Amino acid sequence: MTNIQFYILASDELHDRWAYARRLVVQTLMRGKTVHIHTSCAADTRQLISYFCDADNTDGERISIDHKGEPESDQQVLLNLSAEVPHFFSSFETTLEVVHSEARTRDIGRERYRFYQERGYPLRHYDIQQELDLV
Repeated sequence: MTNIQFYILASDELHDRWAYARRLVVQTLMRGKTVHIHTSCAADTRQLISYFCDADNTDGERISIDHKGEPESDQQVLLNLSAEVPHFFSSFETTLEVVHSEARTRDIGRERYRFYQERGYPLRHYDIQQELDLV
C-alpha cells in the first residue's frame, strides 16, 4: 500500500513550496529512489523542469515531471504538486504532498488528506517551520 506523506509549510509563498519540493526530491534521489513530479498544468510543468534543471544535486534521468497523466517509466516516489489526487498515485511506493499555508492551497490539501484517510492509506504529516531557511 502506498505511504502518503504531507509536508505542511508555515509559508504561504509558492516559491517556498517549490523550494521545499526540490529539497524533498534531492533527499529522495540521495536514497537511490526515482521520482515523478505531477503538476497541475503545462505552465507549471515547464517552470518546474527549468527550476529542477537549474538545481544542484538533481539527476534528470531519475526525475520525470508532467501534468498529463500516469508516467511511462517505473518511478518509485510521486511528488504531487497538483490540486487533485492523481488517479495513479497508488502505483507508487510513496506519495509526497507539499502544502503551503495560503488559504486555498491549504484547504485543497486538507481535501486530499481526507481522500487518502477515508481509503485507509497510511498517512504521516510534518509541520515545517524554520527549515525553509536551509533550502
